[in-house]
Amino acid sequence: MKYLNKTVFSLAVAGISLLSGNLSAQFLGGHRIKSDEDGPKGQFMVYGSLDYSKVTTPSTSSSTVSSAPLGVGYFINNNDLIGVNYAYSQNSVDHNVVYKQNEAGIWYSPSVMLGKYFVLIGQVDAHYVWGQQVGGMAGAGMENFNGYRLRAYPLIGILLGGGWALKFKFAELSMLQTKTKEEGWTKSYVAGISGSTFGVGISKNFDFRKKSAKNDN
Repeated sequence: MKYLNKTVFSLAVAGISLLSGNLSAQFLGGHRIKSDEDGPKGQFMVYGSLDYSKVTTPSTSSSTVSSAPLGVGYFINNNDLIGVNYAYSQNSVDHNVVYKQNEAGIWYSPSVMLGKYFVLIGQVDAHYVWGQQVGGMAGAGMENFNGYRLRAYPLIGILLGGGWALKFKFAELSMLQTKTKEEGWTKSYVAGISGSTFGVGISKNFDFRKKSAKNDN
């Protein structure tokens, strides 16, 4: 029950943060697209990014491969999306995998237009997490873990035309809880603006609706 209470509280904080961000954007001149205006309502959006980094020293090397959530969403109106997404990360040391993590879940994303080509976006993720990591004892093999992650973050989008957009994430509020068979819950939190909370991705909107034939008479 205590984990459920923490989950509900965290989601409430994330929702309030996104709401306050949208209100602030409206005070700065932002606006939401009205239901009777031309917009992306009924379209699907695909988004994501892939990252790779490697550090080499005279004695060792390490690398990280990760995908910021790769997701598919649906515009329930001209400003709000709901969808599903998936993320993966893997750390290797001297070409040996020491950690790999999967996470998948649902997300909600409201937005406010800032002029014609810029948009302020909020996103809330609720993910199930699973993976493997090297055990704490020397010589131990990989052990399984699972848990969940709750995350909320803002983005600035730049509309490129043709349904394409660049997305810049610049802050994050998140909670990750995982457990292994041998150990209890391990908790980690992220809050604020730093290099680890910054990211860049790209998205594309698709409209699968049948276009109505124009009446030229």
